[in-house]
Amino acid sequence: MEKFKTKELQNSIRMPAMDWNITFFGGHQQAISKQWHYPLERHLAFETFYIVKGAIVVEVLDSQIHLNAGDIMVLSPNVWHETRSLAETTYFNFHFNLDDDRFVRNLMNQAILSFPSGSENSVEVAKSVEQLRCLLNENMEYSFIDELKIHKALSEFILNLFANDHATTNAIDASQLKIASSIAYGIRSKLQHQVHAYFNEDFLVPDKFQKVSIDKIYQELQISPSYGGSVFKKIYGYSPRQYLTKLKIAQAKRLLRLPDINIFTISAALGYNDSAHFTRQFKRWTGETPYQFRKNDEQ
Repeated sequence: MEKFKTKELQNSIRMPAMDWNITFFGGHQQAISKQWHYPLERHLAFETFYIVKGAIVVEVLDSQIHLNAGDIMVLSPNVWHETRSLAETTYFNFHFNLDDDRFVRNLMNQAILSFPSGSENSVEVAKSVEQLRCLLNENMEYSFIDELKIHKALSEFILNLFANDHATTNAIDASQLKIASSIAYGIRSKLQHQVHAYFNEDFLVPDKFQKVSIDKIYQELQISPSYGGSVFKKIYGYSPRQYLTKLKIAQAKRLLRLPDINIFTISAALGYNDSAHFTRQFKRWTGETPYQFRKNDEQ
């Protein structure tokens, strides 16, 4: 990391700038019967299974993974799976994502992580899962403080996952999954860098501002655009360019909630040549103009 260029800050010891998007959703606990079955599915996020009591079997491609009381399993995004109970069971389940390439590549390389109950590698992971589970509220009413506690427990869980070098891995052929995820996180990280560069120290730094280039990502991954595009669409169901647009709209909503930033500046930061094009695309995806979104969000 470079030192600050400002003369008055030359003796500073810096900390990293972080703009992580940590998502948590689908968290629930349920008691199920022996006949319970959840059909084939996949998700765009990591999925965690924790068996409180009982037993289930998760069918992943040609493998069957048996989970008993106390076992924990983490599935990578886009892994097709089907779940069946083997007895009266209570399970805890949640989905999460963290858009940092270092974390995603580490977990995606392993595809499936298993933490058998009582094993040395499961102790800290199990503690953080229990911390999350203890935050369940039967009334399903959660305050801002509750959400902060969930965020803290999830961060602890993610830290333990990343730091754990001894998890039991279940090898599956995930080459296309890795390529698609590399493209996705390349697009996301470059868009974040683009927006950061535009607003760097509150003014535009021309030599640092570069628009996201999907073709450049293909070059970095040493794959052809046609192959990269087809693999990405096969895994995610839409093209890399559509994915970039989705991310731009999400960033736009975030920036529109900041009243001091005008719509022209937001469109420029997101790489649009004119604000009219940005307005048309935003309305096409959301059903309202950026101005309408900002006005409705303030109400």
